Amino acid sequence: MPDMSKEWHAESWRLRNEWFLGNQEAMAFISVFFDAVELWDDLIDKDVEISDDHINRAFVGLMFVLPANDWFVAHRGHYLPLILMAINAWFDANELAKSERQSLRNVAFHLRNAGIEIHLATAFLVGGWEHMRKVSKQIREFFAFEEFEG
Repeated sequence: MPDMSKEWHAESWRLRNEWFLGNQEAMAFISVFFDAVELWDDLIDKDVEISDDHINRAFVGLMFVLPANDWFVAHRGHYLPLILMAINAWFDANELAKSERQSLRNVAFHLRNAGIEIHLATAFLVGGWEHMRKVSKQIREFFAFEEFEG
């Protein structure tokens, strides 16, 4: 996994600006949403130290910033089924990762990335089918930084 350094986050923001055609509200939604996702994963995995600042930022984001984000409010009907699917996939992934069967651990590895579809949905919503297809592979490649055995 890459070091989620300031440089990585800056590159992520730069690419999101391209992927989402500069739509600041869409970028803010993605930023707040995935900040909470990263925190949730860290809380469950217990593999990194979690700062009070990150906890506070994520909860303020979920309780206030997201409900006040005009982009999310306007498109929540599109996002909510994807969010539900990603949460369910993540729960399954955490269970399947413990399996003695290699094939189930392989499924778990891929299920963990279901949230990427939220990025693709955002690209679709800002730019339509052709735009989503244009950036789809680049989005998947950017977030494909983990190896299966890791």
